Amino acid sequence: MAAQRFQLRPRAPRAELWMDVSFQLQLDAEREHLMVKQSFFGVFGAKAAKHGLFHYDYERNKADGYPDAHLQVYGVSELFTTLNDPRVDTGRSLAQVHFPVGGKRFRPCLEDVIEFLIVERLVEARENYEKVLEAGRETFRRNQLMAAMRRDRATVEAFVERYGTHDRAPA
Repeated sequence: MAAQRFQLRPRAPRAELWMDVSFQLQLDAEREHLMVKQSFFGVFGAKAAKHGLFHYDYERNKADGYPDAHLQVYGVSELFTTLNDPRVDTGRSLAQVHFPVGGKRFRPCLEDVIEFLIVERLVEARENYEKVLEAGRETFRRNQLMAAMRRDRATVEAFVERYGTHDRAPA
């Protein structure tokens, strides 16, 4: 399946803004749960633009040494240009820098990206958007926490030992 870019409602008159959102899912090692293999959230100024404002990527077990979860920003920085080693990085742009953003479990979710676009006044918000975004964000975070707990039972046991289960209602 191929992602299809969709149009956003920018606040600036006569501006265009488009977004790509894509996910590739697969079963986990135990074949019990779907997990994200790759995700992409990108914001662009035209339907077919190759370069845009920014994009968030997540690639599970990324093999090229870059962070699995990262942000790339299309922009210019004179400082970055001077920091490039001319023997190795001639012509490397800021858009090629992979800023780490929380790793496998604590990376930004789609709701975070949408909220960013709203609070930075780049797009028009719908009424009560906060409730919708918070509900989606909470679901994402709970799923990530449960996945982390499945992979780190010793920490879960230490938590239960330290804090007990007395706050839990009887079954």
